[in-house]
Amino acid sequence: MLVGLNIILIIAIMGGAIAFIGDKLGTKIGKKRMSIFGLRPKHTSIIMTIITGILISAFTLGILAIASENVRTALFGMEQLQAEMDQLNSDVAAKNKELEAGKKELSEKTIALNTMRKDVQATQEELEEARAARNSMSEELISVQEAYRQADARLAQSANDVKALESTKQELEAHIEDLKVTTKRLEEGITHVREGTVLFRVGEVLSGALIRPGLNEEESAKAITNVLNDTNGLILRRLGIDENRAVIYVSRSNLEEVAKQVANASEPMTIRITAAANIIYGEAALAEIHAYPYRKVYDKGDVIWSTTVQGGDDAQFAVLSFLKDVNSQAKTQGILPDPLSGDVGSMPGDELFDTIRELSRMVGSVRLEAVVREDTYTTGPVQIELRISPE
Repeated sequence: MLVGLNIILIIAIMGGAIAFIGDKLGTKIGKKRMSIFGLRPKHTSIIMTIITGILISAFTLGILAIASENVRTALFGMEQLQAEMDQLNSDVAAKNKELEAGKKELSEKTIALNTMRKDVQATQEELEEARAARNSMSEELISVQEAYRQADARLAQSANDVKALESTKQELEAHIEDLKVTTKRLEEGITHVREGTVLFRVGEVLSGALIRPGLNEEESAKAITNVLNDTNGLILRRLGIDENRAVIYVSRSNLEEVAKQVANASEPMTIRITAAANIIYGEAALAEIHAYPYRKVYDKGDVIWSTTVQGGDDAQFAVLSFLKDVNSQAKTQGILPDPLSGDVGSMPGDELFDTIRELSRMVGSVRLEAVVREDTYTTGPVQIELRISPE
């Protein structure tokens, strides 16, 4: 900006100086009535003024041309500049055309890109659907495979069941044949057998055995069958029969039920074989199987029952009533009674009479206790000792 001010200042000073000089020359020419080219003085003065103005313009342009390249270009290179501007305008127009073409191409590419994006999105959606379908089909395949395995397992189980049923059928057919033979024998001898000798009364214990825990149902059934075979041999010996044949019969449902009971038990089980009806000489023995837990009920020295009675003449009644209470208490605690008598134990007869005599000699309230002689389990019997002490 400072350079521009300096140029303006120089132009102003030079223009003023040239104008001053031109004025002085015009004044002198006018006073002296000088003439140039034979012109009148007035016209000469005008020419001098014009020359002065031309000089001012020339000096102004010269100073500007010296000071500014743009001025030189405007004065001397305008045509070249115009040509360059035309070329640049042409280039700009070409570039604008290229730009428009580029914009058009960009728009087309953008449209194509959007189309491709839509295609990609559609493809991704189809891919997700395909994956979902694949997962669904995989799950269905797993379900079908599982159903196939289950069906195969059921088929195998059905085959095993068929084999088991066939085996059971054969056993039942054999059992039916045995029953037919037995029925025929019973029918042949039913008349005179009814008047025969009764070997075992209904409910009487034929035999007993102990079975350990931990057996499965099949093993339990086998163990119970062994007990039945031993019982069968016992009855054969009782009858005096040497041949080995079946004389004792139990229902299959009874055997299976007791086998399940033994298999499910977590403690030893005692097995009792009892007569289901009176067993008469020459008649088949119908029996029942019973299973009971086998465990210790009393330790040696335990008091089963104690009470206070009155001594004197009612000693026998008091002792017998006391023994009934002892019997009931022992059954309540788990001792198995005799099916015929209902008793759970016994004591020597002489001790019983001694106790009655001793109690009869006492007067007033007397403490009566039933004490266990030895360790006793559920199968019994309970061996007791009666103790008397005055209160």
